[in-house]
Amino acid sequence: MKKILIAAAVLICVIAASFMFFAGKDADRGAVTEEIFITAEDAKETEGAEDLSEPEVRKGEIGEKEKSLMRENGVGKKQTVPFIVQAPFANWEDPIFQNACEEASMIMAMGWVESAPSFSPQEAYDLIKKLVEFEDENLGYNTDTDTKDMEKIFREYFRHEKIASKENISIGQIKNELERGNIVLVPTFGRALGNLNYTSPGPVTHMLVIIAYDEDKKQFVTNDPGTRKGKDYRYDENVLFDAIWEYPSGPILPDPPKGNLKKSMLVVSK
Repeated sequence: MKKILIAAAVLICVIAASFMFFAGKDADRGAVTEEIFITAEDAKETEGAEDLSEPEVRKGEIGEKEKSLMRENGVGKKQTVPFIVQAPFANWEDPIFQNACEEASMIMAMGWVESAPSFSPQEAYDLIKKLVEFEDENLGYNTDTDTKDMEKIFREYFRHEKIASKENISIGQIKNELERGNIVLVPTFGRALGNLNYTSPGPVTHMLVIIAYDEDKKQFVTNDPGTRKGKDYRYDENVLFDAIWEYPSGPILPDPPKGNLKKSMLVVSK
């Protein structure tokens, strides 16, 4: 009988131990199941999150960064216009070259029309002298020429018809012409430009060529023949526009203007 009791006790212990062992295994499986369940929920929540990684750029495509770098500091359509200074040999004491800004501007414009890569100082000198002779013969003067006289010169001397003189202009009109791929010649009250490269106090009448507009910096890019540093010279848009002045043609320099300045421009197209 005693042996039977001992055997029964051992059997009960074995059964209890087995129950505890398998219960522990189930608990472990439950923990893993819970862990997997949480991870799956987290994954679902992140599916709709914003993807902050860099977008893939396919071969042959241009990314936004590259597109931005292709813009030249915000400059729109910029025309390649050969530059000359109005006094090619720094002969500023000669009245012809002191007042040759209109001639130099027209020569640069025609260089652009004819796709001339550049002009040597001697070429610029000769071209200015020939144009001055034409003006003396046909206008009776060469000191100053307004945009209407310049339009006539383009047609009769250069035989170029794609030219238009416009009055009462706005900044927006200048920008529009540049965006169309044209270049713009503007007469100015030179002293109002504030160009430190001019001999003080600066010219009363001055003509220059606008070749582009920088939207980011709000500047006009010009070829300014009044200084040897005038290639791609930049002016604040308001400074340049405020200085625009349709000065009169004639053999005598006018006095500095007073009051509101009449605005005009000469648009040159290819």
